[in-house]
Amino acid sequence: MTEKRKHTLLKVVGATAAAGAAAYAGAGYYIFRTCFDLQNSDLYSGMQGVKRLSGGNDEMNQWFSHSARSDEFQDSYDGLKLHALKIMNHPESHKWIIIQHGLGTYSGGMLEYLWEADHRGFNILAPDARGCGMSEGRYTGLGWNEHYDLISWINHLTASDGAAEIALFGVNAGAAAVMNTVGDYIPVNVKCAVEDGGFSGIREIVVSTMRRKMGFDVNALMPSVDFYVRQFLHFSMKDVNTHRQLKQSITPMLFVHGTDDNVVPTSMLFDNYYSCASEKDLYTAEGKGFGSTSEDPEYFNAVFSFIHKYIEE
Repeated sequence: MTEKRKHTLLKVVGATAAAGAAAYAGAGYYIFRTCFDLQNSDLYSGMQGVKRLSGGNDEMNQWFSHSARSDEFQDSYDGLKLHALKIMNHPESHKWIIIQHGLGTYSGGMLEYLWEADHRGFNILAPDARGCGMSEGRYTGLGWNEHYDLISWINHLTASDGAAEIALFGVNAGAAAVMNTVGDYIPVNVKCAVEDGGFSGIREIVVSTMRRKMGFDVNALMPSVDFYVRQFLHFSMKDVNTHRQLKQSITPMLFVHGTDDNVVPTSMLFDNYYSCASEKDLYTAEGKGFGSTSEDPEYFNAVFSFIHKYIEE
């Protein structure tokens, strides 16, 4: 082979390799944007991330408008201004529930949950996750960055009420934040926690979501996705482990899931449940899918029956 032909072949191989690398990086960025970018993902467009109450009946709307509400603000560990809705209709009580919403919504999208908690005697702190509602940010950490924010809100609450008895409650990504939180050092004021529809890991839910969306296994693309996670969110999916967090927990935990959830596979419920080292219980909402467990007629009774084992009525 002549030197000229060798040189041409090397150029072709180099160009092909460069094109392949660019395609690999582009596919990784597409997955990252789809799963983590709250502003540009088609997964979250059209959802209730705006400052508008979720639909409620007249009784709930009237209750909300007449509640003793205030806006709480604090800075996150990485410099974002975070917001939480505080409802304190029971100023004589030290019973609190921190309600963490799921993806694509904000604190006001949890109206039914807020109403139930208040009518069962709890004061409420409902944070807006980063990038949602009145909290700053562009990206979701799918429960990892948010669990540090949740710990900050717990400390914020105990600073104003040292006698607070706190229950944690979270839905999907908020549930992941709750599960990650109980595996860290948290004040003894936290008496129990409830997770509803939480996924067993960030990598696992990204792979599951994109397999459903794209129709093929994206495992081979995950190193590229993780590159963008490290660049923009400053952690690696390889280092985040919800199972490890649950194994370290001493906080009593209720695990809730819909049996027909096709977004967060129900198998993840059992992965989480069996990983948890603390006192625990399990509740499955028969026939309910993603985001619809609260439609189960016994849902709120089950949630608050568990909470009242650790915080007296």
